[in-house]
Amino acid sequence: MSYPLRVIAERLGAELIGNPAEPISGVNALELARSGELTFAEDRYAKGLERTRAAAVIVSLGIAPVAGKNLLRVAQPREAFVKAMWIFYQPPRPSGGVHPSAVVASSATVAPDAAVKECAVIRERATIGGGTIIESGVHVGAGVTIGEQCWIGPNVTLMDGVQIGSRVIIHSGSVVGGDGFGYVWMGDHHQKIPQVGAVIIEDDVELGCNVCVDRATFGMTIVRRGAKVDNLVQIAHNNVIGEHVILCGQVGLAGSVTVGTGSVLGGQVGVVDHVRIGDGVKAGGGTIIIKDVNAGETIWGYPHRPIKQTIEEGVYLSRLPKVAAQLKRLSEQVDALEARLRLRDGPSSASTARSPGV
Repeated sequence: MSYPLRVIAERLGAELIGNPAEPISGVNALELARSGELTFAEDRYAKGLERTRAAAVIVSLGIAPVAGKNLLRVAQPREAFVKAMWIFYQPPRPSGGVHPSAVVASSATVAPDAAVKECAVIRERATIGGGTIIESGVHVGAGVTIGEQCWIGPNVTLMDGVQIGSRVIIHSGSVVGGDGFGYVWMGDHHQKIPQVGAVIIEDDVELGCNVCVDRATFGMTIVRRGAKVDNLVQIAHNNVIGEHVILCGQVGLAGSVTVGTGSVLGGQVGVVDHVRIGDGVKAGGGTIIIKDVNAGETIWGYPHRPIKQTIEEGVYLSRLPKVAAQLKRLSEQVDALEARLRLRDGPSSASTARSPGV
């Protein structure tokens, strides 16, 4: 599908400089774009405008016209480019219906325009909302509810009683509602604690591949509206993940952790149990969070501390070999001076000097 540049400009609310009839058939990166494609350039990459082969470039409002280049000027080029991508990229949505190889319990409810693919299993009293796609090999447990316009990827497991909102995306291999990790020592063995709670995934959440969201011991584990979770993340029992939180790859949260609205945890961040992380917190990759974090803090390191402090300490640590060498030289110089004093003053003077009052 091709669109005149003026149509794209209208959809983006952009100021068009150049040929409004220029046909645009796709989008691409600045350095990879070819004739007929749209790209974008933030201010720091503006020098690349003259070299790009793109048919048009989305730029910020402050960029001056460039000879021979079609420009779309907007306040936020990156955001506008993402909107443009959705003009050209629309994932296929299969027609509704249940594949003959799928197993659907008689008490389950599947909306007429929902799609249930090959070898999926829908257990008793489960409910699948309109426009939702259940891909091949998915297990939907008893009493699970899934809202409208969701996409549940291949081989996802939704255990009994899980509640999924609308427009939720869950990628392949993820497990929602597996047992929380709870045991008590019974004198000679570990006794499992029954995990009798469930999981709520609110609207517009996305879970990456192989994410684990454990059911609560009691009550609910909750992932709130708009949260985005990367691959290989562990969300333990009774966690509450706030709205629009970002959890990057391999984040691990112990039990009963609360993550505030809009917080971002970088890759491989670990959080100990019962910690409360305030709204808008940012944690650098590999941080180990061992106690509560106030709203708005930016932290890094192990144990976690303000990122400025961590960087300063890192600078000092990098100087340790030089400082150690200096200390060694100073120690050698002191030893040499003491030896010279002993030779000059003799053993008795040195002894007297070290024995005041004698």
